Amino acid sequence: MQFRFSNKGFALIELMVVLLIISALLVFAVDEYKRHIANTKITRARADIEELVKAIRLFNIKETGNFVVTMFSPQALGNFVGNYLEKEPPHDPWGNYYQHSADLGVVFSCGPDGKPQTITVASETDDVVGSYLPQGFFITRAEYVDANLNNVVDISDYIELSFSRPAKLLEPMAVDFETEFPTKALGSVVIRAEPNNFKARIEFIAPFAPNIRAGETRIFPREYIESVVDLSPKPQRLQRQEGLIIEKRK
Repeated sequence: MQFRFSNKGFALIELMVVLLIISALLVFAVDEYKRHIANTKITRARADIEELVKAIRLFNIKETGNFVVTMFSPQALGNFVGNYLEKEPPHDPWGNYYQHSADLGVVFSCGPDGKPQTITVASETDDVVGSYLPQGFFITRAEYVDANLNNVVDISDYIELSFSRPAKLLEPMAVDFETEFPTKALGSVVIRAEPNNFKARIEFIAPFAPNIRAGETRIFPREYIESVVDLSPKPQRLQRQEGLIIEKRK
């Protein structure tokens, strides 16, 4: 018995194979194109955020207070545009305003879903985030304030501490801060948080008066201090800066 195969049958099978290959290639190409577009948007968002981060750093250096605007809209920014930004910031690649958290020291885009997971607790996030804070957590400035303007360091006065990163106070005590020139110069104190998370206040209280000398006395946190940490997801201890001098606020 002799079998014969139809040429038309082979042609149909070959056509189906070709169509399957083309379909697979098209699916792959479409996926690659979508990934490319998504990566391009993320790259653009990072570039925008870097410009905003530079502007905030400059603002925080030049101004007496820190930048606290939460949304980069023209209405909210005012003269920040022109003084620190050359032009109004664009919307992010997904059509939303860029966001800012002064507490965390970050500028971010809410990403494709338009929801701000950076400032909430979220296991997964599509936000694009840039930080303008240094890696280290330390005291950048210590200023003695003559609160009653009597030119005497006494119990009604205080020291304002400025931090490199936003801080969280966990019931700090007087012994958490040490001094040199002279030692134990703080006397009796209470340490309070301020509305600005980059700052804290050491207030002098009874019964022991302070003995600091503005321009000479050095202040630093106790080694392995645990009562003052930064507000990042993995909080750092406050580092010791041995050479920090308490200056009088002008």
